[in-house]
Amino acid sequence: MTKRRAMTLVGALLSTAAAATSVPVFAQAQPTGSAQVAAAAPSKGPAAQPKAQSPKGLSSARQRMNRARRALLAAQRHEADVATKSENARSEEQSAKRELGTLAREAYAGGASDLLDIATLVTADNPRVALRDASRAAQFAYHQSDDWNRAAEVVQQFIDARAEATSAVRKAEKELRSAQEAVIAAQGSVGGGGPGAARLAQRCAAAKSVSPICVAPPWTERNLTADSVLIGRYVSARWPKVKEVGGWRPSDPFPDHPSGRAVDIMMPNGGSGADAELGNEIAAYFQEHAKEYGIYYILWRQRMWLSTSRPGAWTGMSDRGSPTANHMDHIHISVTDGHSATIVSKLLKSRSLPK
Repeated sequence: MTKRRAMTLVGALLSTAAAATSVPVFAQAQPTGSAQVAAAAPSKGPAAQPKAQSPKGLSSARQRMNRARRALLAAQRHEADVATKSENARSEEQSAKRELGTLAREAYAGGASDLLDIATLVTADNPRVALRDASRAAQFAYHQSDDWNRAAEVVQQFIDARAEATSAVRKAEKELRSAQEAVIAAQGSVGGGGPGAARLAQRCAAAKSVSPICVAPPWTERNLTADSVLIGRYVSARWPKVKEVGGWRPSDPFPDHPSGRAVDIMMPNGGSGADAELGNEIAAYFQEHAKEYGIYYILWRQRMWLSTSRPGAWTGMSDRGSPTANHMDHIHISVTDGHSATIVSKLLKSRSLPK
């Protein structure tokens, strides 16, 4: 390996470090209105404010929570980017160290004649130039640690950048938890409305929980059972790209929706683009945890999954005539009786969602 090659490696590392170790400062969402008051006061859980606050106060709290969610996603993306570049820099540093070490061993083992041979490979056929480069090669081999030490310094810069990025993620997580507490306080005991939401609100108040599942979503939870409400709220907290979860309707050929024992998780893009990947991820999670949520069956992309089947064991369905009827744009989840979820206690104890 020539000195030029070694210096190119080090230079590339330094250039990459300069571009990647600049960690952006994520603006912390500032609470406003009644949400600011709720955030400033010591949190005593949902039970501390049994009455619902004004719609304006709840709206402000929700806006703050949404800003905090976006800030957290941005921080997480940056952390992942720095981690990838850090691993690449470490790989380059190790490669440079190995190649420089090889040159050093060859120089010590072969002596001046081998150094002269190395030099003549990269210079014109000129004895003076060859001798000059042989001298430089010897010095480079004997002092090669200076060069890969510089590469090691770049790796350390990435380690520091990763620590800073991780710190930014932790701050964003803290702000999101605070924003969730503000929403819970602003919505009071009303929650999302309906028997299931009221039952969950009672449990949140009794546990003085500030879990994300205690935050009522922007969609209605009217007439839904507690299990159906729980599924919708988990989706709202973990997959904020989902903007609508349908539930109760007065009439349907099947009893699930009229009884409040079913939810329709609508895909943000009508089932196109990245919706298939998002829907697959959501369906996979609820298949893995079907027993804990009291799930009976799941419909998604013209397929059916029964809770008695292993996760991923879908059964094809006949064409019902439209993308919606074939469940191409939403995931349908039906629960058994609305009182079967066993995971709720675990979720109530968690300030962030277990996955």
